[in-house]
Amino acid sequence: MWPKKKKATSEKSEKHVSSRRTAVRTIAEKNVAVADWKELSRAAYREFPGPRSAEALLRVAIEGNAYADFIAHAKSSLGAEICGVLVGHIYTDEKGAYVDVQAIIQGDSARQASTHVTFTQETWNNIHETLERHYAKMQIVGWYHSHPGFGVEFSDMDIFIQKNFFSAPTQIALLTDPMNGDVAICINTSEGIANLDRFWVNSREVRCRVPATIEAAPAGGDIARNSGDLQALETRLTQFIQSIDDQRRWLQSFFLFIGMLVLVAVLTWVGHAIYKSYTEEPLEAAIENLRAIPVPVQIGDKTVILAVQIVGIELLKKPEPPKPAPDTTKAPGAKSP
Repeated sequence: MWPKKKKATSEKSEKHVSSRRTAVRTIAEKNVAVADWKELSRAAYREFPGPRSAEALLRVAIEGNAYADFIAHAKSSLGAEICGVLVGHIYTDEKGAYVDVQAIIQGDSARQASTHVTFTQETWNNIHETLERHYAKMQIVGWYHSHPGFGVEFSDMDIFIQKNFFSAPTQIALLTDPMNGDVAICINTSEGIANLDRFWVNSREVRCRVPATIEAAPAGGDIARNSGDLQALETRLTQFIQSIDDQRRWLQSFFLFIGMLVLVAVLTWVGHAIYKSYTEEPLEAAIENLRAIPVPVQIGDKTVILAVQIVGIELLKKPEPPKPAPDTTKAPGAKSP
């Protein structure tokens, strides 16, 4: 009798790819495979790339090209979910830690379906190879996937993956529905999974879709409408403050540039004056170097041109008045009156 084959319950690989990689776990019951990851480097200090007034449970800044790649990847598959990871840095400033997403790595070779997506072992191999080849100085700061046509509410499996395999407080889960353009972000907190209400793309605030926390009032849902109006007003106010900050930074740069131009002009003028004082010829040498000066002179009914040239300068003393001649008409020995 042939021995019975044991049913595989997980996808494993004994190949050691790099020190960055960690064990890959597979949840066979739900057909989902994800990878453990923990923060490998201490957060460096850097100012948040957005308005100074930015406030959120966890501030998330996404570079414009990375966000465009994320949206394009989601829209490339409207019939099945897509997935990938977010790479970037964890920084800190005076307000605390924040996530700076610089790029995405698509989950190629993932098994896709209309309601779920699976990170396979091959998917993680491709992700880590791309990370080491193109983003060696970055780290995985979260993951993303799509819900085409199903909205952006995180499912129980999404929350399970975030809690167990992207459990760092600075790791995020980014979700979008490419059919309506909604976006949602959830993070890990000490009290469990929490949704963010905003993030920033190229310093511009973007609102997230969050689960409704206030039920509509029986008489028309005025509370829900007022809440939406307040959120819209807050968004407008934040954008206005951000535009003021941008204008202030522009004015500072402009006046600094003008000040530098004025300083350079003053230094140039002073240097020219000093140079001129040392290189200017004396008066006598300047006169010797003068060319002949044409002077028109009228002679009779004709006008002739005389060339006059200064060949030298001689200062003459004022002549003394002549002395009176002695009187020879007086007799010798006579005295003057």
